[in-house]
Amino acid sequence: MKINPKSLMRTVHQHRATKYWESMDEMHRVMDTIEGHFKALLLELLEAPMSDRGLRDAMRRLETRMGMGHRRKPKDLDLGRDIAHAVEIGVLEEKGGEYHLTPKGREVAEHVQEVIPLFFDVVLSPSTASYATIIVHVLLSVLKLLFGIVSRSAGLIADGIDNTADTVSSIFVWIGLRFNKERMVSLFIVFMMGLSVIGVGIMSVRKILHPEPVQDGLVAFIVSIFCGIIMLVLSAYQFTVGRRNAHFAVLCQSIDSRNHFLTSLLVCIGIAFSFVAVHTGISWFLYADAAASAIIGLIILKSTVELVIQLAASGVEEGSVRHFMGKAMDKMKERLVFEWLSKQLVEGPLSGSMLEDRFKRDFYEDTPKILMLSGMGFRPESPKDIYLYLDRFTKKRSLRFDGNAYALRAG
Repeated sequence: MKINPKSLMRTVHQHRATKYWESMDEMHRVMDTIEGHFKALLLELLEAPMSDRGLRDAMRRLETRMGMGHRRKPKDLDLGRDIAHAVEIGVLEEKGGEYHLTPKGREVAEHVQEVIPLFFDVVLSPSTASYATIIVHVLLSVLKLLFGIVSRSAGLIADGIDNTADTVSSIFVWIGLRFNKERMVSLFIVFMMGLSVIGVGIMSVRKILHPEPVQDGLVAFIVSIFCGIIMLVLSAYQFTVGRRNAHFAVLCQSIDSRNHFLTSLLVCIGIAFSFVAVHTGISWFLYADAAASAIIGLIILKSTVELVIQLAASGVEEGSVRHFMGKAMDKMKERLVFEWLSKQLVEGPLSGSMLEDRFKRDFYEDTPKILMLSGMGFRPESPKDIYLYLDRFTKKRSLRFDGNAYALRAG
């Protein structure tokens, strides 16, 4: 069943009565004392009571899927302490060597089970991403154009022009979401990127013909760095939303936002060279600002061509859009699987079929409930995916294969 984000907002802000707690406030105060990973275990206990060993196995599966084991120190996770705390606050009770949710604990777990998917459906929805993008682009467009004109930085003005075009594109994305016109909106974004190339090109030519130093360079430099960081964060967010919802228009926006981060760096380089020109008398350094503006135009043009190719291709999948976040996700999965393989092979070689069975058990079956609700964590499409990683690690010489079994390479 698809969840309506508007219903979430009503649910979140509605002061609901509780059955076993004095109030929602009391329940939330108690929930705040429970560690995040233990809240995930409460979801597992909704299905059936578990022994101490069962809880530890469930925690191991969650750590394996999320790749958390390498990031924490042993003292960071004390399951015995967490269990004792849950019993103390009346969330768990022990019966016959197994831990059961109390009525209060079941109410807590059911609340977590309800809120998690609703939260992710709102925060990572295309409509929320659209609202956030419009707000960011309006603010940064004003900031860049204002300080670009004051400082006479062609690079900052060029970036501001592109941001202004993106503001219009963002509004059309929002409209497209309302009327289910994703492909039309994607075409419009590409069209606006093309117009940005023209505007930036005009600004670059003007600066080449009339080179002049950037005024108030330090202020322009700081503004450009600040805007670049904001766009980097926005790009990562847009890509996550676009990939999660298979929404090509939002993925297009993520590419454009990534370009703004790169162009902010170029603008800073142009400003730095202008500063050097003023203080060294080397006049040709003044052309660096124009060069930065021209490179910005080329980056936008390259991305525009790539997105046109993506739109023209049949059967395009969201994962085919190249983005730094996609590469980061792939590296995270690769590291997670290699850490898992290292633990499996530490005592000796194993055949591919044996590794497939273990991979199926740890990554394909018994998926922790919190990962199903949130859509987070490593979730392979098939147990056969292990062979893709085995082949990759063998080619990288991280593993060796003798024709029958895989083993870790020494050193």
